[in-house]
Amino acid sequence: MTSLDTNVLLTALDTSDPQQKAAQQSILKVAKRGPLLICPPVYAELRASANWEHQIDFFLSSTGIQVAWAMPDRLWDRAGEALGSYARLRKGGQLPRRILADFLIAAHAEHHGLTVLTFDPTVYKAVFPTVAMLEP
Repeated sequence: MTSLDTNVLLTALDTSDPQQKAAQQSILKVAKRGPLLICPPVYAELRASANWEHQIDFFLSSTGIQVAWAMPDRLWDRAGEALGSYARLRKGGQLPRRILADFLIAAHAEHHGLTVLTFDPTVYKAVFPTVAMLEP
């Protein structure tokens, strides 16, 4: 099963984005291997987008993308620990600033044994080395 990052979904549907075709093709390719999922933070980020807030539920039901709602306590602990580790790594100036949602997405994938399709594998690999990553 593959977890889709917000950036891949938004890019795939943005006709003005030059990476749109790559994102669409990647989504179709991984969909052939098994179910596509998003986690609750991705759902919330899509709802926050002006273009998506009223279309997200229809989009998910029409594409068969499921929301994997389960986010137990230990997953939140792991995301917090990873965020702290990442912040310490960032002090060297090598890594970009990231938000909590990124670490929740990775912790969710780690907890459920999912692969993540994302444009930002560096974030995840820095503190989630065992999570499989796919890049469009």
